[in-house]
Amino acid sequence: MEYGGIKVNNSNQIFQVQIETGEIMNAELLSVVDIDGKEYAVYSLDNNNGTVDILASYVTKDEEGYDKLEDIDNPIDKEKISNFIRNLVS
Repeated sequence: MEYGGIKVNNSNQIFQVQIETGEIMNAELLSVVDIDGKEYAVYSLDNNNGTVDILASYVTKDEEGYDKLEDIDNPIDKEKISNFIRNLVS
């Protein structure tokens, strides 16, 4: 699927992430998108109170070629993926 030049792969998967508190939580993959040649995973975390957080990370390869998630540290990239997520939920 493609949104204005952004490639989107929808594939619902559950995986675990470690949040800032050190707690391990289940996350649901909502989408994998390619924006300007960088791949991002968009996923949700259930807060167990009727709400969810929508988060995003870079998708990169580890030394064995497996996908891994990394924090988005570039402010321009954060803005790009934030705009994409806002468009999805609005």
